[in-house]
Amino acid sequence: MKLPALRRSRSAGFTLVELITVVSVIVLLFALVAGAYTYADKSAKRNRTEVSIRVIRSALENYREKFGAYPQPANPSESVAIADATYIAGGGACLYQALSGDGFNQIEGADGLGNPTSDGQVDENEAANVTLTDMPRELWANNNSSLYYMVDGFGHPIRYIKAAPTQSPTPGQPPPQATTINLSTYDIWSYGEDTKNITATGIDTQNDTTLARESSKWIKNW
Repeated sequence: MKLPALRRSRSAGFTLVELITVVSVIVLLFALVAGAYTYADKSAKRNRTEVSIRVIRSALENYREKFGAYPQPANPSESVAIADATYIAGGGACLYQALSGDGFNQIEGADGLGNPTSDGQVDENEAANVTLTDMPRELWANNNSSLYYMVDGFGHPIRYIKAAPTQSPTPGQPPPQATTINLSTYDIWSYGEDTKNITATGIDTQNDTTLARESSKWIKNW
């Protein structure tokens, strides 16, 4: 009399193999969803960075037209700590001031009215220096410090180096060594998903085949 009841109990439950199969399917589905989310997130960050760099380049032309030259970073090696990494932000700080008009101490040779350091706001004395009106808040950061700088879609400082002069300031002397890929303008880039080579420059990629290959992750103007 008890055997049929025992058979009903066993047929109503799951075997170990069935449980393992169900768990495996759930894990696989989770991995697929997580992978799709990661890809979409990276894609969105890259797209945002590409748009940001296009906007910055357009504003730099406005700056050159207004002041006669592209801005030169006053403190090109200045850095900021983000999480457990240190990023060079001197060029990004120069870009922030050149485009927003907020301060001028990060632009070599610049002077003017108003506070020379940035404070996240543009007063009436600084308004005349604005070259990118209505700058989106997502384009810049100050990372809880006094340094304001332009950022990419990944939240990291955008790198910017102005090209060295193509002629020597001293007659008869060779021109300065090139510091940029674009010899007459500037290099501007984001490292994208590359978290290893966060101090490298475009010039560095010309002398290092491994770095040149890894720089395919960068978002750059060369």
